[in-house]
Amino acid sequence: MSEAEKTSFRWRKILLCPATWLAFFWCVLALLGFVPLLPTSGEGALDREGFLVFAGFIFLLLSLGFALVSLLSRKVRGRKKAGKTLLYLFLAFLWLSLEVFLIGRANECVERIACGSNLKSIYLSMEQYAADYDGFFPPELKTLHDSGYLSDDRVYRCTSRTRPNAEFSDYLYFGRGRKLKEPPFLLMRDRDGNHPGVYRNNLYSNGQVLPEP
Repeated sequence: MSEAEKTSFRWRKILLCPATWLAFFWCVLALLGFVPLLPTSGEGALDREGFLVFAGFIFLLLSLGFALVSLLSRKVRGRKKAGKTLLYLFLAFLWLSLEVFLIGRANECVERIACGSNLKSIYLSMEQYAADYDGFFPPELKTLHDSGYLSDDRVYRCTSRTRPNAEFSDYLYFGRGRKLKEPPFLLMRDRDGNHPGVYRNNLYSNGQVLPEP
């Protein structure tokens, strides 16, 4: 066998090895997973994260399966067998790490949607308040709670927040002295620490909830 044929044989062996493809797809999913969440907190973002989690779980099972096959194989023995088994176990560990990361990302996507729903619920209560008070927004969020327009304490809290907040609400409010019929302005937004990174939900006086950035 010539040197060129030996090189070609080695490359075919590498390309046909399951470990090569497991490592390749790990890189692809890792790249997709580290891309920032979609700017909108809609169902599309949730579907994307869910797909990545499912794909990662399948490849995790494949890595463990190949490790078991290598361990039980009688064709390969000694150091080569141990090396192949350890390689697949290492790939399984990488896939497990990626799964933990992707599940966290998927959970955060759900939390963003829930946070946006909280803001919309608060806005509907503000509309009712404004209808009863000459179009004015309440002086503070606690006014909505104490006057019975929205008494559910959970709506004023961001479910994604991990650090305690001594304030009444996890949302900043800018509607004091302002009217519902004014040109759209920033009415509420997430406090720092509600979501990982720099993501914020912004509620405007026309009822729109937009992400920042």
